[in-house]
Amino acid sequence: MFNNSGLSLDQAPPIEVVLRFFLVGSIFGVVASFMLFFWHNDLNNIYASTTLALIHTLTLGVMASFMLGALFQMMPVLCGVHIKAPVDFSIRVTYTLLVGVIFLITAFINGNSALYIFAAIFLAIAILSSAFVMIRRLSKINHSNSSRGMLIAIISFVIAVVLGIFMLTARAGFNIDIKYIEFRNIHFHFALFGWIAILIIAVAFQVIEMFYVTPKYNQKYAKYITILIFLLLLIYAILELLGFKISTLFSFFAVALISFNAVVTIIKIKQKKRPVNDASIWFWVNGMASLALFALFYFFNFSALFLAILFSSFALSIIFAMSYKIIPFLVWFHLNAKGYFDAPMMHEVVSAKYAKVNFWFFLSAEVILLTALKFKILFYFGSFLLLIAFCMLSLAIYRAWEKYNFTIKYGKKFNF
Repeated sequence: MFNNSGLSLDQAPPIEVVLRFFLVGSIFGVVASFMLFFWHNDLNNIYASTTLALIHTLTLGVMASFMLGALFQMMPVLCGVHIKAPVDFSIRVTYTLLVGVIFLITAFINGNSALYIFAAIFLAIAILSSAFVMIRRLSKINHSNSSRGMLIAIISFVIAVVLGIFMLTARAGFNIDIKYIEFRNIHFHFALFGWIAILIIAVAFQVIEMFYVTPKYNQKYAKYITILIFLLLLIYAILELLGFKISTLFSFFAVALISFNAVVTIIKIKQKKRPVNDASIWFWVNGMASLALFALFYFFNFSALFLAILFSSFALSIIFAMSYKIIPFLVWFHLNAKGYFDAPMMHEVVSAKYAKVNFWFFLSAEVILLTALKFKILFYFGSFLLLIAFCMLSLAIYRAWEKYNFTIKYGKKFNF
């Protein structure tokens, strides 16, 4: 137990639970980089089959893998929520998600009805089963601002996935009476703003203060902002289904709150009391800045591709930031908890220099991909830099796992 930190490590899951999710997510990042390299000419049509395959590789393959892995770690540690048999459960979720995303990518490219159905089945098993367990556990606790936001984010994810399953079933050729366009719009809003954005906001309430020793978020603000964003999304969804054009206004309100929180978070980081200037801070600031820019251009109705790059940069930046904090800590913590006195220090698991180099590759990829909207040839360079960034992250995760296993096999332990 770490006093006064908000951490309770007594129920922390085994390290392989988290690293397995992270490694799968980083590999999907490599796959997405290759997709971008070869299919960037299709990106002008946001609904092209290859574009949909790329989008869902990023959102389900990369973002969902990392975020589910983080939840498996954070729910016991930050919320005191116990997940039974976490190793077996996480293995089922990881591999059904992996298979579901592969079926989905193939279905978008091939258009085969059976592939859409298989994708819907595996994704439902992976996401809805894990979400059900998490929602049930979280609904029984006295909530902090972070745990409440996590619960809201998971509920949003369920809404997005259920709508997605209906659309996949319709794509498979089943004559289901749904408002496809409206479902698609609501699916998009709850996936990006309800699941991804609210989850990152909720996590930030805990980790920004804890990792970087910043001033606390205002408690009333932290309590109500995630609830308000979710309510705005619900109102948007109802009005969208009823066909009222005013629904867009509530979408703007939700995005405005999300971007306001991004600015608040940047200010908090700038006020940090600990003189730390590592890559994770850079990733956090870049992510929040990308989100603020996304909101600005969202209000001015910029191109979908431009907005997609900015929002992806936001979500992926936070994933890189959290990975470079969580992975070294988990290796060090679990080995120390097992009594290995020669456990590697956190900076020996992933060096600060390595993480900073990774940041510059990622930032360069973001800038070049945004510039590539004007000069198409740059998509080749931007996607190649993104590939290097994800390869570096994959290698960091793999090496961390190897160092952990090496110490378990050959390390020296205290005799208690």
